[in-house]
Amino acid sequence: MTIHLHSFIGIGKCYIQVENQAHHITGILRKITNYSHNRYKKPLLEVADSAYFECEEEGTITYYEAKGSDAATSGIWTYLVYDCKENEEKVFRDLSIDTSTKSLQELLAGQSLVKNTTDIYEYLKYQLYESEYLDVRLPRDWDTPQGKEIANLLLEEFKALNSLSLFAEDAGKKYTRIVINKFIQIGWEVLENGGTSKDFECCQHDILKKIKIDDIANLIIAYNDYRLWQAALPSKSKAVEYAFHAALNLLCRIQE
Repeated sequence: MTIHLHSFIGIGKCYIQVENQAHHITGILRKITNYSHNRYKKPLLEVADSAYFECEEEGTITYYEAKGSDAATSGIWTYLVYDCKENEEKVFRDLSIDTSTKSLQELLAGQSLVKNTTDIYEYLKYQLYESEYLDVRLPRDWDTPQGKEIANLLLEEFKALNSLSLFAEDAGKKYTRIVINKFIQIGWEVLENGGTSKDFECCQHDILKKIKIDDIANLIIAYNDYRLWQAALPSKSKAVEYAFHAALNLLCRIQE
């Protein structure tokens, strides 16, 4: 059975309406902006009658409509989407959810949306991917002078590890995941014990020495590209510096 949902067609899917989140709104904004770029001089919301944004990581799709057959006014709707058998398609709506375009209008007026994060990893992801349009706030437990300093150090690590294609490879992803998780854990422990960002930096070195490094070091050598070294070094990231230093040591042993 074909479902007509906000000017779009869905087949073999069920849709459960959920609250619109800040990154859903910014996703719609980017879609509208890309569509209108270098084409129209009209206000953006007069350009696109409809648009949608898919967030594959969380399995949601967000629809924007200026007007529609199933909506009396313009709006933004987000749904959790999952596969279903043919003829079992269904839409589960929640009329209590705010679907207004107020947040989108605020973005178009040059304002930033406030995003209160629930954990430090969520904060890092939003700062990396969504900071252009959002005022990303630290989790309450981290919102202290020392917490902010440690969070900034974590963000430097996160940005550096996500800026190189090397760390998008399987070995790179594994190294990144281990490093960030352990850095977050020790960062929280330092805060709980009343420590400082300097204490956190000392702990970073100890953590890196205990992480298995051969896979990422071999991957760096396998790239065999001096441009990778130029792009990566020098770095504010201790994890990046450590990985490349390990690769250099391994390369020296191979050549002996």
